[in-house]
Amino acid sequence: MKIVIVDDDIFVSGALTTILEASGKVTVAASGTDGKEAAELYKIHQPDVLLMDIRMKEMSGLEAAEKILAQDPQAKILLLT
Repeated sequence: MKIVIVDDDIFVSGALTTILEASGKVTVAASGTDGKEAAELYKIHQPDVLLMDIRMKEMSGLEAAEKILAQDPQAKILLLT
């Protein structure tokens, strides 16, 4: 399974990457730090799941999810808070 992680706290992103990749069944294709970057990374990597924080600078996770879902209604997005 291919995942993209977006969180403005790099320690959270790093910990999630370590935990998820430990199973050997998940690959973290990319990570970002804000909603704008989330939309760009989703478009580039087309992940099975986008794991994203809700509260971020520049563009929130909710705004990014809305933008992504407008372009790809089948997108699988998990929001963290």
